[in-house]
Amino acid sequence: MDVSVIIVNYNVEHFLSQCLLSVRAGKDVLEEAGYAAEVFVVDNNSVDGSCGMVRRQFPEVHLLDSKENLGFSKGNNLAIRQSRGRWVLLLNPDTIIQEDTLLNCLEYADAHSRLGGLGVPMVDGAGRYLPESKRGIPTPSAAFWKISGLYRLAPRSARLNRYYMGNLSKDESQPIEVLSGAYMWMRKSALDEVGLLDEQYFMYGEDIDLSWRLMKGGYVNHYYAGTSIVHYKGESTKKGSLNYVLVFYRAMQIFARTHFRGRGGRAMHRVIQLAIYLRASLAIASRVSKAVALPAAEWLLSWSGLLFFLQQYGMWQNIRYEWDMALPATGMYALVWLVAVKLQGGYDKPWRWNAVAKGTLIGTVLLLATYGLLPESLRFSRAIFLFGAAFVPVVIALVRAVLARFGGDAGEITPKRLYIAGRGDLMPMQELIRTQDVLEPVAFGSIYALSIQPESIDVLDDGVRWLGGMDSLSDAIRIHQFNEIIMSGREVPAGQMIRAMGLVSDKNIRFRIAWTDDGQIVGAGGPERGAITEWSSAIFKPRARRAKRAVDAVVAILVLLVFPLFILRKQSDWVGAAVEVLMGGCTWVGYSEASNGAAATSRSFVFQRAEGMGDRARQRTLLTYVRDYRWTIDVQVIWEALISYRAIHRHGSN
Repeated sequence: MDVSVIIVNYNVEHFLSQCLLSVRAGKDVLEEAGYAAEVFVVDNNSVDGSCGMVRRQFPEVHLLDSKENLGFSKGNNLAIRQSRGRWVLLLNPDTIIQEDTLLNCLEYADAHSRLGGLGVPMVDGAGRYLPESKRGIPTPSAAFWKISGLYRLAPRSARLNRYYMGNLSKDESQPIEVLSGAYMWMRKSALDEVGLLDEQYFMYGEDIDLSWRLMKGGYVNHYYAGTSIVHYKGESTKKGSLNYVLVFYRAMQIFARTHFRGRGGRAMHRVIQLAIYLRASLAIASRVSKAVALPAAEWLLSWSGLLFFLQQYGMWQNIRYEWDMALPATGMYALVWLVAVKLQGGYDKPWRWNAVAKGTLIGTVLLLATYGLLPESLRFSRAIFLFGAAFVPVVIALVRAVLARFGGDAGEITPKRLYIAGRGDLMPMQELIRTQDVLEPVAFGSIYALSIQPESIDVLDDGVRWLGGMDSLSDAIRIHQFNEIIMSGREVPAGQMIRAMGLVSDKNIRFRIAWTDDGQIVGAGGPERGAITEWSSAIFKPRARRAKRAVDAVVAILVLLVFPLFILRKQSDWVGAAVEVLMGGCTWVGYSEASNGAAATSRSFVFQRAEGMGDRARQRTLLTYVRDYRWTIDVQVIWEALISYRAIHRHGSN
């Protein structure tokens, strides 16, 4: 075997498909020339159907289906250990190679006896040359010029742009220092000698580390300009800007700690720390600006409208207003309305006009109620409040209509649904939804589902795309942007339902439970109040969590204050439980199904509202507790346990 191509994939099915097509063409050319090649794909627990696609469309590929995200280093090492080629090519899934790339690289590599690794020119999707095609070792000085951005002042300087080896021509084949992880062609015997990828790196930095070790082992890394590839930079990681900065620079810290000692290592560490703080600050500033941009625009427009109305009203009524007071007063009025809209959820997505209307009404009532308390200089005609009550919603509607018209996010979300069920209940769930007609039609052809069975199903099954198990929920939502989740009430235990709610409680996702055995779809209002309602998990909201903790602490303190009474009542186990609750080790009232080993979402607990009930009654009671949580429910459960002399039984995890 001459060449082993290894691709580590994570949730980029379409890029992987194009990459494998190009590799297949390159492999055919290689084999026509009398050489042999093999292809490995290591899938890091993708939830986008990548494994099913590989099995269906590329049966010749050796698929290593990992049940966890191993990262870049471990994933590649897994395949390298199984490879048989004289040369190993680590290839990103978001790349496309030319038909003759493999053959040309093999012939060039065979002609250089001390070649340890080889890289090629890379261009992005727009055809722009990527400077990371050839790089130097990130010494402290090289890292400083790169991180500071000063290398751009002299892009061809051997000193200022050492990181990208700017003094070397991109059109000539020549020795370099660092290979790109997107295309790392390496001698297998050299890897056996210097070691595989360092697995303390999860992502980024491992290519620099291995390139450096190849050089230290006496090998030469080459930049081969006789071919080129397309690299859709960054698509294989789906990175967010701040997360990328942190992961990348932490990898640089590992490299500095491993390969630089003394003053050089300390200098590089300081440079990297400075870069992390700077880039994190910029990322946070960007997020804040995006968060305040919409309300700031609506506030300015509302303020301007109120000022214009006040001017016209004054002219009509022949009233002269003091504008040095009118300016701040009208700004304050607009702020009150928009804060009220915010508190009513008018800026939560999906945007709902009833929240805007309710917030505007509350703001108007508040302004009218406090009108008499305002200083004379801030009191204008009440007509401005009536005008504002009508004008502010119009401003909000117009701004969001403009956003929708020009491609912005106006809050209207096209339904994209995820089912969580087993094979047996999925079709009845879909039929129940169709017959009851409680949800608008979904504009997506595929049916997406997570399986409650432990095995991961990733093949198309009657039009269903199984994305994995319950542990893949967060990744599935992130990759596919689901905004509806429907769970099987018959097959999914309440504990797993509650855990799923907790995972998505900070996201704008509609949550429903389908009870196919009695023909109901339960939403926030329960079946008796209609099914077209959102599930709202009250217990996961910050206010509810604070209230629950307050109840825990107060009850625990009261128990400890009167502990002799509990000893006399032969309830001394309450005292031990109170200490544990006060220390935060558990909570008085929990909500998971401890009896069936459901997965945990929070701390362990002492009592449960549904104790002594049958399975179905317990499941619905626990879900109602999570949905409609009030601190008084906890007090009631604790009181009933106290007067009934209920024994303390600590239940695993909540």
